Parts: sequence; structure tokens; C-alpha cells
Amino acid sequence: MKEVKELILIGTVHRDPGGAEKLRKILTNARPVAVAVEVSPYGLFYRYRNGRRLLRRLMRTVKRLAQDLQVSWQRWGQIHAIRTQIQVPFEYRTALSYCRDTGADLSCIDSSTWSKRWIDNHWCHLLSRENLEVLLTESPKDHKQEVSRDYKMASFLLRSRQEPFVPVFAKTWSADLHWQQRETDLARVLEGLYDKVDTGRLAYVGGWQHLLGPNAGGTLYERLEHLQPRRVLLNNGVGRGHRGKARKARKARKGRERGFLY
Repeated sequence: MKEVKELILIGTVHRDPGGAEKLRKILTNARPVAVAVEVSPYGLFYRYRNGRRLLRRLMRTVKRLAQDLQVSWQRWGQIHAIRTQIQVPFEYRTALSYCRDTGADLSCIDSSTWSKRWIDNHWCHLLSRENLEVLLTESPKDHKQEVSRDYKMASFLLRSRQEPFVPVFAKTWSADLHWQQRETDLARVLEGLYDKVDTGRLAYVGGWQHLLGPNAGGTLYERLEHLQPRRVLLNNGVGRGHRGKARKARKARKGRERGFLY
């Protein structure tokens, strides 16, 4: 029997410290023949070229400020989040390892133009002494707890069928023309990759916000809904799927290993 095609959208919290292992399990179980990651060629190049230098600069400034303020910077999840931001994303590292082991195709599908604009406009402030000093004078936030809260929010919004929640949450970005163009470009590239797959699964790995819908202002998921994608949240548990009841039941039994299904 010919294997059917399927598009899987895997939603992550980008700064998840346990994300690599969770993603590895999902990819190993799903066995996609191709993986597309929400990272741009420019973003990867910039991090590979400058990541270590920027990390040294960040930690040098943080340690000096922590000494001046007489605090232990390790308690500040805000600092850990910045460290994660400037390093090569776990989504790419894990997908690259999976593709090397299995021979699956790997694509980096985000816009280099958008990525360069984001890095140029935000990273200078992000790493500035002024910003870091402000962060270290705020109450420390536990990094793992913040990630857990994000997953709970993602799970709630992906499950929600009540009108107000998703549109209200999504309006923070859906009115942004740059965001709209980015979603359009991601959907176009991903649909092109899907067309090239004869049989098997194509897995997209990116931020969970791209999986929201319906009524989310034109997310990646909404633009690809005609392909009937399966949504998977990179966290433990089981949610909703697009397939029949029997298939849902089979997937539910595997839920704790594979992540939320939407």
C-alpha cells in the first residue's frame, strides 16, 4: 500500500532548555522524509560567525553588573533567555542531527531579509549594558517556569474553541505588515516543499504561535489549512487532531512520547 503524504507542524518554545530531547523523540517517532526549520540562512550564518563572541561579551557584562549589584545572575531566567537567543537554535541542531542520521532533507525556510532586520533592530539593545542592568534590577524569573507557562498558554490557545481568546492574543502581531509578509513567505516555501514530497511526512519545526488558528489573523497554519496539517506541540500530553477517531485513539496512546496533537 502506498504511504500517504502528511504535513506535520511542530510548535516549540524557542528557549526551551529541554527542547532538543523532546524534538528528537518526536522526529524519531514521526520519521519525516523532510524537515523544514523556522530559521533563516542569514540567522544561522550570523550565529555561527558571531555567537561565541557575543556570548563572551554578554557574560562579561553580566558578571560585572552582578558583582556591582551583589546578585547571582544565574537566578535570572531573563539572562538565560538572551543566551539562548544568540546561540544556534536547538530546533536546527536537532533537525540537522536527525537528517544526518536518516538521510532526510533539511531546509531552513525563514526569510534572511526578515532575520537581518530583526537582528539589526533588536540585538544591539538586547545585549546593551543598559538593558542588562534593567533586567538584573527586576525580580528574577525562573527560566524553566517561564517556558512551562508558555507551553500552558500554547496548549490553551490551540485547544480553545471560544471566540475571544485566539483573536485577542493574535492581534499583537497580526496587524504587523512585516509579520503578515513573513507568514506568507513561510507558507509559500513550505507548500512548495510539500509538493516535492511523493510519500511520507514533511515536518515543520518553528514557534508555536505559527500554529494558531482559526481566527488568528493569517498564521502559517491558517494559510496551509487546505493541506490538512497535523499540529504537534512540543510538550507532554494529548490534544486534538484532524484525522478519524480510530487514528486519534492510536495517537493518544502515544501522546506522552510524541507531544500534544492539534
